[in-house]
Order: sequence, then C-alpha cells, then structure tokens
Amino acid sequence: MTDDFGPMELWEPQTRRDPYPFYARVRAAGRPVPQYDPAGNRFWIVARHADVLEGLQHPDIGHELHRHQERDVSPWDEPSPTEHISSRQLIALDPPDHTRLRRLVSTAFTPRTVARLEDWIAGVAADLVARARALGGFDAVTDLADPLPVNVIAQLVGVPDEDRARFREWSAVIVSASDWDGSATLAFADYIDDLAARKRAEPRDDLLSGLVALEAQGDALDRNELVAMVQLLLIAGQETTVDVIANGLRLLLTHPEQWQDLRDDPSIAGAVVEEVLRFRGPVEIVPPRFAFRDIELAGGTIPAFERVGLSLWGANRDPEVFTDPDVFDIHRTDVSHHIAFGHGIHFCLGAPLGRLEARLMLEAVARELPDLRLAPGAGDAQDVRLHHGGVLPLEVGNGS
Repeated sequence: MTDDFGPMELWEPQTRRDPYPFYARVRAAGRPVPQYDPAGNRFWIVARHADVLEGLQHPDIGHELHRHQERDVSPWDEPSPTEHISSRQLIALDPPDHTRLRRLVSTAFTPRTVARLEDWIAGVAADLVARARALGGFDAVTDLADPLPVNVIAQLVGVPDEDRARFREWSAVIVSASDWDGSATLAFADYIDDLAARKRAEPRDDLLSGLVALEAQGDALDRNELVAMVQLLLIAGQETTVDVIANGLRLLLTHPEQWQDLRDDPSIAGAVVEEVLRFRGPVEIVPPRFAFRDIELAGGTIPAFERVGLSLWGANRDPEVFTDPDVFDIHRTDVSHHIAFGHGIHFCLGAPLGRLEARLMLEAVARELPDLRLAPGAGDAQDVRLHHGGVLPLEVGNGS
C-alpha cells in the first residue's frame, strides 16, 4: 500500500522546505516509494543507507536504458546537437564507455595531483576573502563560493586569462540550467573546439592539453566527448563546491558554538566540510538511473525500465548509521560513513578537488572574517541552491 504517500509529495512546497521528514518516512516504509516528478515520470525512492549503497553498486541499475530496451526509433527522436553533447557526459554513461572516459581523465583528479594545486587555490581563496572584507556586506555565493571553483576549473582545463571572462559567462548560464535554446552550450562547444586546436599547436601542463595529446596514441575522446567532459567539470565541479561552501557558512553561522570552534581552530575545516557534506550534501538524489530488469531492492520490487531514485540525503540521515543524524555536529565521529559523493564506479571524480576548495575557503574565512554574521536580509537562512539563484547575504561586524 502506498496511500500514506502523496503521488507527488516530494515536490510539494512543504516537502521542498524540509525534505528530511519525507525521507525518514521512506526509510520506515521498508519498501521503495513511488513518486511522480513534475513531468509525469514515475520513479522509486530509496532512502536507507544500506539500500542506497546497494543501489549505487547494483549491476542492473544504470543510465543507458536504450541499451536494454527495444523500441521503435522515429526521425523525431534524433537528438539535438546539445543532447548529443550531454549524452556523452560521464554521469550519463555505463561501462564500457564510462570506464574508458573516466580512465582518460582520472589522473587529473587524484589526491596527489590535486594537492599540487593547494597553494594556488589558497591564494585565490585569500584574495576573495580580502575583497569580501573590504565590501563589508556581500553575498556568500556571488563574492566567495562561486568565483573560487570557476577559477579553479579554468586553471585546471587550461583556459587562458584573456578568455576567462567569457568562460565565466558560459558557466553561469550552463550551471543555472537556463540555457533553454542551447545557444550557450553550442557557443561553449565552439570555444572548446578552438581551444583544443590551440593546445594541439602549443600544449601546456593542463587537462585539455593532456586530453588532445591522446589523439596521437589512438585513444582519444571524440569531439562531443571532449566538450561534454569540460562541461561536466563546470556543472558538477562548480555547483557542488558552491553548494558546500555557501551552505557550510550558513550552517556555521546558524550554529554559533560550532562557528566559534572553527574560529578558534581553523585547522578543523576539513572535518567541518565532511559534516556539511553529510548533513546537507550537494546532491539530493543521484542523476537518473533505471532498472534494466525487475529488481528486488529496499524490501520491494522496482519494475523493469523504471527510474530508481537513490536519495543521498535520505541515506546520510539514516539513524542506523549516524548518531543523532538530524543534528549538525562538526565533531561527530561517524561522519566518514557519509556517501555525499556517491559510491562505486560513479563516485564523484572531483571529490578530492571539491573537498580541498571548500576546506581552504572555510579556513580563510575563519581566519580573516572572524566577525562574520548573517545580514538582516538573510531571513531564516534557508538552503542555498546555486541553480535556483540562491543567495546568502553576509556582513562583517566591528569585532568578534
């Protein structure tokens, strides 16, 4: 029976304001719970930590439904140029293509490779914090959280300084999901074509140079794969990091004792980041996945070819795994069990980089803006979502 859940309850305004009680009820239901999204698609919500972990690794749950479902294809089904690009993103692929593409870019995101960027990222964060202090009143997203990952991604990819303003403009449109006609994506693709040609002629020590160099080894990404890879870095790398930084500041400033703990010892910023990831991670439900056959999961059956909604927010508040899961506690000892970056073959490739960026920014804020506080316009400081135009007004006081 499912009459205790509304068919679109997950999308109701009350649930959107605070979805965690909904996920607690899903965990207690002992079965996958069907919901319909605003487009009318049915998907099955799974929210227990153990069940979400199983689903993330299940061999019969994946992204490329067309490989498993026979259907008639008409000329009207031909993908648009932008759909061709988005369909080649890592988060939309299963093995063997996923395995091949992830292997080609993984060396750019190893903890050792990322660690080499630490001093440079710390410098960018320090500059942003200094500018924010000079402003006195500022927005956490626009002035702190957003510029950091955009600069880091541009540096990682190898975008020249003179092109970064355009890169940021495209990034803002693509990440906000407002590229309705695909014009920003297509202009961005043309730019990557041109930049790749420059890297072939004059390679540098950057990700794009490394990827185009693979052409000579016969192991190259095709044009759409190359554009999709850089676009994914923008969407996933930027939005995830902005989310963690902005909501980390929101949570700290609404928990004054823990904000004081970080001010007293900025070296605990790494632990703060992990608790922010657990308590309010950047991904509520993993990108769309499908059951390739009837599967048994979470105490029930998910029908073949239907969507599976694996809730990371639900898993990371599971009382079977976390003590007092609805309490924000930067000192908790069980935080390492969170799965905010996913698990298995789709574990977030940029997790080490996102963790580093967020840690360095929170360290800089704690050291240089100890008198930071929510501005009157911050209201009740609800969740900050970059693609929903989220803001978090802050101000620097006259003393700590």
